[in-house]
Amino acid sequence: MISIVTGTLNRVGMLPMLIDNTVISDERIELVLVDGGSTDGTIDYIKSLDNPQIKLIEVGGRSTYPHFMNLGIQESTHEVICQWNDDVILANEWSEVFAELESGHDFYLFNWKYGSYDDVKDPAWLEGNDHTKGWCLCNTIPDGGTEIVMNYGLYHKKIFREIGMYNPEYKYYCADGDMAHRAYNFGYTVKDLRNIRVCSLPTTKVATPHPNDSVIYNNNMALHQQKILPEGLHYL
Repeated sequence: MISIVTGTLNRVGMLPMLIDNTVISDERIELVLVDGGSTDGTIDYIKSLDNPQIKLIEVGGRSTYPHFMNLGIQESTHEVICQWNDDVILANEWSEVFAELESGHDFYLFNWKYGSYDDVKDPAWLEGNDHTKGWCLCNTIPDGGTEIVMNYGLYHKKIFREIGMYNPEYKYYCADGDMAHRAYNFGYTVKDLRNIRVCSLPTTKVATPHPNDSVIYNNNMALHQQKILPEGLHYL
């Protein structure tokens, strides 16, 4: 069983696609949707579905990325968490994702690419699985690099219990990279799922860049490499 966690804000037009691509596609999925104060009918729409696989959390106002992700994790039912967005589509069948869990790793990175709804069904768009074809999975550590970022993928909850959830110091950006690096540097095993493909749709992004996020990220990377946990983390 997998709990997909994502935030949403005034995206009622996108939610049918999100729901069809997740809970309607596989009964083993729970969608934990954290709403940041939508005024476009999102709340009424989700409640009208009365779907037991969807858990709605109403924050009532604009939230930070770590805040709404941590809320979703705390309210989730299952032992595997999927980091997700409300404007992406899984191009694979979810059964292919579940099959990967049998490998016994602690967290898993999905591959992703910018595209449209129609691209997901286009063999030419789906071709390949690396940067030369526009795919964006970021894990350069095996090749001697330093980057590992989970834009979309899976975590086993034991990570959040043992080394904390998303760092609340961040406003939005870098929180996902911080979480993935922390897990890796504390010895949790990662698997790159280059053939599990996610399409990121061309929507208007509501996140606002915050300069301090990159400063916090760089400081925390040094701590993680020494196996030191930053102060202020929340634990599951």
